[in-house]
This record gives sequence, C-alpha cells and structure tokens, in this order.
Amino acid sequence: QVGRSTESPIDFVVTDTISGHQNNDETQITQSTISRFACRIVCDRNPPYTARIFAAGFDSSKNIFLGEKAAKWKNPDGHMDGLTTNGVLVMHPNGGFTEESKPGVWREISVCGDVYTLRETRSAQQRGKLV
Repeated sequence: QVGRSTESPIDFVVTDTISGHQNNDETQITQSTISRFACRIVCDRNPPYTARIFAAGFDSSKNIFLGEKAAKWKNPDGHMDGLTTNGVLVMHPNGGFTEESKPGVWREISVCGDVYTLRETRSAQQRGKLV
C-alpha cells in the first residue's frame, strides 16, 4: 500500500518533491498532491504475474478508505467505485519499457481498478471516460 501517511497500513511512504532549484530551507510545501492512502498494488507471484492497481487505501480494519471530498459513484452492477481526492495516475510508455520509449497518455485508476481518462482537474467530482 502506497501513500503519504506514516500510519501502519502504509507500506511505502511517498512525499512531494520540489522541482528545479527551489529546494532550500525556507521552501514549504503548503498542500500535498499525494493522498494519505493513495493506492494498493497487488501482484500475482505465479504466472501470468498480473499486477493490478487500486486507488484508495485500506485502514487498519481492512476497509476501503476515501476522503470525504473524493468522487464516488455506483456502477451499473451495484458496486460502489470512486477516485482518490488527488487521483492515482498511471502512464504506460509508448514502445514499452526500453531506452527508446516515449511518454504515453496519462490515465486515472479508480478504487475498483478501472481505468479512466483524466478529469478536468485532479480534484474534480466528475470522473473521466472509462477506457
């Protein structure tokens, strides 16, 4: 599980970085762009070695945790789905993972692991189109 929280359910803590040469003692990050409980990555250890990314995190009771401002909706099958407040974005490079790779298109991952086009803004309540 990945996120900015240092609470025990988080396996990998990530923090914002300051771009360029703006890194000095007086620089402060006023608002993080990383969700407290950003995502869970599940990888099969047996063939075909499938990896899945699920937005949101899981609390100590193993329940899905989304912030109150996060976009949420009910899918046609009746299951709830949603997006983290700041979004969990992925990009698959064109040409695969090689030295000749070029950046691909950014996509957003939902709680249920569905892939969407990007929202108008990262914190918008309206999700993108299902890809």
